Amino acid sequence: MLNAVPKEFRNYSKNCQSLGRILRDTRCALDDISSNLQLGREIKEDLLNQDVIDKFKNKLDTTPTLMVFGQNCHAKALFVNSLLNEIILPLFSTQWRYITFKYRQSRNIRLTWGHEYEIVEKLKAHENPWVTIPEEDLQRTGDDVCASLEVEIDHPLLKDNANIMVPPDCHIDHLPEILNKYMSNTLPVIIYAVSEDILSDSNIQEIRKLKEIFNSPFLFVTVSNIEPSQSTDSLTESEQHLVERNGGQHYLQQMQNLRDQLIRLGYLNDADNTKTDELIKRKSYCLDCSLYNTLICDKQMNEDFVVFIHEVLKSSILKLAALLSEIHSQCLRRFILSAFDMAREIQITPRRIRYAQDIELQLYKKLMKMSSEQQEEITGIIQRTLQDMRSNVSEVLQGYNKNDDHQSTKVATLEIQQLVLKRLRNSVATQIVQSVGCLQESFTGTLQRCLESLEKNCHDLEGNLSASDAVKQILSAAYSIDLNSSTSFSIVHTFMDRLRTILANFILPWSSSQVQCGVQWQLQVVTNIIDSLSASKLAKTISTQFQEHVKLSHEAFQSAIRSLENQLSGQLEQTEEQRILIRKRHAPRFARLALESTSLCDLVVWGMPKQIREIGRGQYGVVSSCEPWAEIDPCAFKSVVPPDDRHWNDLAMEFYYTRTISEHPRIVKLRGSVIDYTYGGGSSPAVLLIMERMTRDLHCGLRNGLSWVKRLRIAIDVVEGIRYLHSQGLVHRDIKLKNVLLDSDDRAKLTDFGFCIPEAMMSGSVVGTPVHMAPELLSGRYDSSVDVYAFGILFWYICAGQVKLPNHFDQFQNKEQLWSSVRKGIRPECLAQFNQACWNLMEQCWSAEPADRPLLGYVQPQLEAIYNSAKSESSGKLSSCSYSPPYECSFTNVHEDYYYNNYAYFREY
Repeated sequence: MLNAVPKEFRNYSKNCQSLGRILRDTRCALDDISSNLQLGREIKEDLLNQDVIDKFKNKLDTTPTLMVFGQNCHAKALFVNSLLNEIILPLFSTQWRYITFKYRQSRNIRLTWGHEYEIVEKLKAHENPWVTIPEEDLQRTGDDVCASLEVEIDHPLLKDNANIMVPPDCHIDHLPEILNKYMSNTLPVIIYAVSEDILSDSNIQEIRKLKEIFNSPFLFVTVSNIEPSQSTDSLTESEQHLVERNGGQHYLQQMQNLRDQLIRLGYLNDADNTKTDELIKRKSYCLDCSLYNTLICDKQMNEDFVVFIHEVLKSSILKLAALLSEIHSQCLRRFILSAFDMAREIQITPRRIRYAQDIELQLYKKLMKMSSEQQEEITGIIQRTLQDMRSNVSEVLQGYNKNDDHQSTKVATLEIQQLVLKRLRNSVATQIVQSVGCLQESFTGTLQRCLESLEKNCHDLEGNLSASDAVKQILSAAYSIDLNSSTSFSIVHTFMDRLRTILANFILPWSSSQVQCGVQWQLQVVTNIIDSLSASKLAKTISTQFQEHVKLSHEAFQSAIRSLENQLSGQLEQTEEQRILIRKRHAPRFARLALESTSLCDLVVWGMPKQIREIGRGQYGVVSSCEPWAEIDPCAFKSVVPPDDRHWNDLAMEFYYTRTISEHPRIVKLRGSVIDYTYGGGSSPAVLLIMERMTRDLHCGLRNGLSWVKRLRIAIDVVEGIRYLHSQGLVHRDIKLKNVLLDSDDRAKLTDFGFCIPEAMMSGSVVGTPVHMAPELLSGRYDSSVDVYAFGILFWYICAGQVKLPNHFDQFQNKEQLWSSVRKGIRPECLAQFNQACWNLMEQCWSAEPADRPLLGYVQPQLEAIYNSAKSESSGKLSSCSYSPPYECSFTNVHEDYYYNNYAYFREY
């Protein structure tokens, strides 16, 4: 009975082993990241979340355990006996201990405490050989509900790392405590045995409590009182028929009563009446396991019980695999974003440095020019201020203590000097601030932010003058004048210090201490001080010192920016090394792990796709049609056998980028993947990439003949697909005829993303199909414009309506000759059927310089205009670009062999 259940346990164990291997590889990869990758602290904390890994490991080590609850010990005994097909538990008994059934070739019973410590106690079962466990051994004494009776038997149901647990009957408030003592490292499969027609109030309360404890579906089983030993063989045929009929009627009534009650309580859906197995197939347990409870009778256990076990185990595997897959995907997303940031930093840092140097030089030149040009203006300001003070000498003395006639003439003279200087300083300084205020708006903000951004990661600048500080010194001379502070540096303050020195050497004729410092004396002192000042000399002094300060600050800036540039250069080298590590090592490694974990999810949910027939071959795989898979019909898969780690990584990156691309009508969506470890006898696993099946590729379409209007529509579809990839930050790098698939309406979709990659992750490797490869691909420095070039070549084939190589390319014997000529400017020839608009668009797309190629946002409207014109002319006459192929799809094998033998190096263009 239930021969399929051990198989489910074996599959679960096999899947756990696969997840364990992937987890070990994940841990190694994370340790590698921790040791060799210099990422930010927050990023590393996200990636290296050890708690998540440890929790995953604990869940992976769990043992599938059938947790048998029930209305009473009698109901549980009936179920366990029916499950094991022997009377191993006594009927009509109560007050059981915790019972655990495990596998062992010879029978054994022992009493343990929490599965860890064996209690030394003589059991009744030790005295004589037993079939049914002695009731004395099952009975617990008093409140001792934590001791467990471990029963080891030789049964196929337990052989593949599975257990059966029968918790003791106890008060519902004690359930969590009791269960926790024995639930560690177990995957519970909850079964509730019912021997009566309906559930009592205490049963309902127990079920509610169990629902709070376990977030998993419940299998309600109605059990009968006929045990396996109660054979009806000795009865007459009529007596057997009567027993079966009465028993059947009883089961039906019992099932119906229980089902109605469970529906009222919300534990069963009304749709569960007769289609339990169909409901299980329709609704996955992994979505919300608590919703999909099942009711069966013990007579149906051979079918429904297996389905229930399968779904519960599948749900557990899916949750674990999905969690692991999310870890891999999160790491990959972090890597790609970090690579983008690193690439941006490598590109933008030198530009920031050049920008800061250019802006500072402009500021320096403007300040120097201003100091020269405004010398006359400053002279005029000083003259007007001095003249104003001569005319209103008394106003200069405002605030001066005029009544102190006994004050020292020296002190009085110094105080009067301060008043004169203050008046002159305010006039000159205010005018300078107004004159150069516009420079602050033009230079300060952007330049300061740029320098602060460059300096934020340079710790060696501590204690040295930074470039931003040097700029602040330049600005302090120009417009950061503090008129109130005597300690801040200002060119006006410097000038006033010098002026005080000049005035200090000026000897007044009445400077003896005997002179009374009256009002007339004070006025005369002011007049003499004003007369002693030369406006032109003062202006020249200000201009000279202004220029000296700006020059010194400019030199300090140049020195600081050189030091900053040297430090950043070393940091950029390290950043590039880190980017290479991400691109070549860490990202492919996690892409492969993501492929394995996600493929396991798909295998568990949908199974292995079943091949119908082979429909095509390429350099890296075989394409086959298959039976509907994951509700995809028609369906196809590409099987790839990676020969080495490099091809594994390439395939894994293709899988990741293709699977993460959102749904788009011009992109062939990857629907799933499965790894077939049995391929080739298990020596080399094959990866099956499942996708929707298309009718044919563009290569075959052109060979069979397509109308001009359809070909233009296909060209527009291809451009839409490339534009969408570019909008996602991806570059296809292998646009060609065979990578454009057509549906039944001859609408195009892009496929084969084996070379597809984000720009920041590009290593400069030479990839693609030779005739479609842009010249700069050979240099290793390229961007998304290589797809525009490839489309230009593809558009030539579309306009030509054929798959034969252009004559200009047909003359070369190998790809090296082809590439050399392409770098020199050789392109496909203009055919007689081409119209000028199409030819102009081709030439623009395959321009030698990437900057000269048009954006696809420009190409698409041009194509649509050509398409609309051709569509309007298609009624009644052929377009000027229409073309009939010189041979059909069934051309001779001789021609085909010659064609592919001579052009195999073009890799299936």
